[in-house]
Amino acid sequence: MKKRLIYFLSCQVIIVILMLTVNKTIQLVPYINMSFFVGGTITFIGLMTYVVSGGFFDFFTESTRKVFTPKHMKNDVSQMRLPSEVFSFPHKPIIALGLSSLFCMCIALFIYYS
Repeated sequence: MKKRLIYFLSCQVIIVILMLTVNKTIQLVPYINMSFFVGGTITFIGLMTYVVSGGFFDFFTESTRKVFTPKHMKNDVSQMRLPSEVFSFPHKPIIALGLSSLFCMCIALFIYYS
């Protein structure tokens, strides 16, 4: 729990630093924009690791290797790891971090429009 809070706060610090770098001011609309970019990017990375680690691209990779590999390299290619074996780290904390940033963006949007 403490580690997740540190990741969340560091993500918010990154958002504020990017906001100050790009806009040179601290306001609500630049915060909403930067938190969307940062939270969306983190969520996208987490979802991509989820898709790849789930084995979605394994069949495509396996069949592409069979079709496009020369005969003298078949043994080397058959020993290569699949994408689902390469991406074996947990994806849930990455998705949770991105969604928490997007949730803060939604709260800021609610404040802006009310």
